[in-house]
Amino acid sequence: MLASIRAFLLARRSLLSSAGSITYQQSPRIRALRSIPAVSISRSRTFASNGTDSDSSAKATGSSDLKPYFATTPIFYVNADPHIGHLYSDIIADVLARYHGYMRSGYSAYSRTGEPVDLASIPTVEPVKSLFSTGTDEHGLKIQKVAEASNEDPRALCDRISQRFKQLADAANINYSRFIRTTDSEHKASVEHLWRTLREKGWIFQGSHEGWYAVSDEAFYPETQVHEVTVDGQKQMQSIETGAKVEWSQEVNYKFSLSAFQEPLMKWLKDNPQAIQPAQKYAEVLQEIESGLSDLSISRPRSRLQWGIPVPDDPEHTIYVWVDALTNYLTVVGYPGWVTDPSSVAKSTNAWPADVHVVGKDILRFHAIYWPALLLAAGLPPPKTVLAHSHWTMNKAKMSKSRGNVANPFKAISLFGLDPLRFFLMRVGGNFGSDSDYNPQVLVEYHRKYLQGQLGNLVSRICAPKIHARLTDFPRDEETQVLKRPSRKEVTAHLVKTLRDSDTNKMCRKLEYKLINLPKRVDALMQQFEVAKALEVILETVIGGTNEVMQRLRPWAPSTHPIVALESVVLVTESLRISALLLQPFMPDKMNTLLDTLKVPASKRTHPKDLVVTDEKGRLVSHAVQRLEGEDKPEPLFPKIDVLES
Repeated sequence: MLASIRAFLLARRSLLSSAGSITYQQSPRIRALRSIPAVSISRSRTFASNGTDSDSSAKATGSSDLKPYFATTPIFYVNADPHIGHLYSDIIADVLARYHGYMRSGYSAYSRTGEPVDLASIPTVEPVKSLFSTGTDEHGLKIQKVAEASNEDPRALCDRISQRFKQLADAANINYSRFIRTTDSEHKASVEHLWRTLREKGWIFQGSHEGWYAVSDEAFYPETQVHEVTVDGQKQMQSIETGAKVEWSQEVNYKFSLSAFQEPLMKWLKDNPQAIQPAQKYAEVLQEIESGLSDLSISRPRSRLQWGIPVPDDPEHTIYVWVDALTNYLTVVGYPGWVTDPSSVAKSTNAWPADVHVVGKDILRFHAIYWPALLLAAGLPPPKTVLAHSHWTMNKAKMSKSRGNVANPFKAISLFGLDPLRFFLMRVGGNFGSDSDYNPQVLVEYHRKYLQGQLGNLVSRICAPKIHARLTDFPRDEETQVLKRPSRKEVTAHLVKTLRDSDTNKMCRKLEYKLINLPKRVDALMQQFEVAKALEVILETVIGGTNEVMQRLRPWAPSTHPIVALESVVLVTESLRISALLLQPFMPDKMNTLLDTLKVPASKRTHPKDLVVTDEKGRLVSHAVQRLEGEDKPEPLFPKIDVLES
């Protein structure tokens, strides 16, 4: 009777993992482990990889404390070809990894044990490559059934579709450091080690389980999360949340003691407000945990699921696909090498914990509840942030194959060009909190207005030969060939004398102030994952302030004093140079072309110390080489896009 009541309460409280009656096969040790003390995992105190608390009130100041920045995408399920949403996830993580690769020399803002890192306090810091992983999830019942239906070997199916995802990442200039597949042999070893660790610590036990199972979601749902619907005249049960068809299933499997981690997870979230982004997703996850967690079924009978990793020491069971898939994040950082052999090279290069897991909002529960709990149970720190992005719609309707409105990312790259597409996906979809509409006409309009008509037009105007013909008498730096900037006194005198307008001088100083402070504004937004806003701020400075200054100073006009013309060219080229460096993560190819046009040396494109340089008076020191007389005008940076199809 007590067991039935307990099962009923668990089913009522469960959000995903169990329904119906549950019979646990528990040892006294398991019962003793049903609750654990809360673990402090915050920026002031952190949960170290050895499972102990470490004080982190002071910033880490030694180079040995540094760890590479580590960003991940979800690994994509290979039951179908990639769509625009997969590309979107790839680009978000790519932008974040590239940005930290440039602005923080590839390092995380936190050490391996969670202390804030002050790079400025470390005398010599050699840049490292940010770690960025993407890949494919290749196990599970869905793939097994697709392979059976098409009379194809599961591995051959995975090889074929995984290659399409890799081709997309390469076509989109995704700068990943590892493309992982869950069929990789080293990944199997990682999963097995994690399983054995959890079992040895007493967090895995065996029990009978029955409930509503969705093959497409590969998850059990409780009675409260399913309802009866009519499809094509036939009644069936569906998941309320996902719309997936569910069937009643009863089996004996292994379970993870998720319920024991309710308090530790709540403390982790409350101590780390940025652990889940955006903020509304943080609130949703916290509410879900507070409502109660039930133990998680983490295996399937081998008789039903053969395409997966067998449970260690029990070949009659297959490890739950989500436990398998989530472990990929550990595999790519060399787990379990730095755990089993702390003296190894893997220990010193380990990038765990991840700085950000980029995921779709539909798989947030797995990454924000199940995954942190599994990590805590294994004595490992959770990720710093789980960034849950929303989805793309087509003409305000959800994309689906049945509607025929799924955007093909390969075709989009071909039609619109890669960097305009990357810009659009980040500028329109970079707020992450709400779904965005994929509209080819809007994409073309964004390109016409912001890239071609404003940024590209500014480049063309400042490179006009007639402007630079007026600068031939000014001295250049012998080494860099950069025109030497006139003094503020000279500029002010000629501005007032020529234009009789002191406001223009103030406008120039205001633009210079904005440019000097632009990296700080952008960095503050990027650290808060305000990607769309960061793009907006960059373009607002270039398009608004810089265009206005150029229009007011009119460097091409014979009536403008050459010193004023030179000041105009310096301000505009510096604005373009600084903006191009900040826009590199978003549009790497186009910004590389722009920096070539500005003749910025490759050595001045990779370190944040070269982003903004000022003299002893706080004025910008130009790094852009102004064009020489007689040089041809460059080709348009953003040619016109005529295509309007999706």
